[in-house]
Amino acid sequence: MSATRKRNPSDKFTVVYFRPIVDYPDDWTGHPENAEWFCTEHLPLVEGLTDLSAPEAIDQIRTQLAQIKA
Repeated sequence: MSATRKRNPSDKFTVVYFRPIVDYPDDWTGHPENAEWFCTEHLPLVEGLTDLSAPEAIDQIRTQLAQIKA
């Protein structure tokens, strides 16, 4: 996966960085709009989607999940 990924200490969740769509000032602090946490079960669903914005990727992931459940 080409995206930057960071695991939390418990290794149950990984933050994935998607294509940013907001430019933040240098002194900005907070949760960036392009960073989303995924559990280990759903982490494989982001494969190949990190070039999308987070909302675009989430839409595609929801579509994938709906197809899996159908």
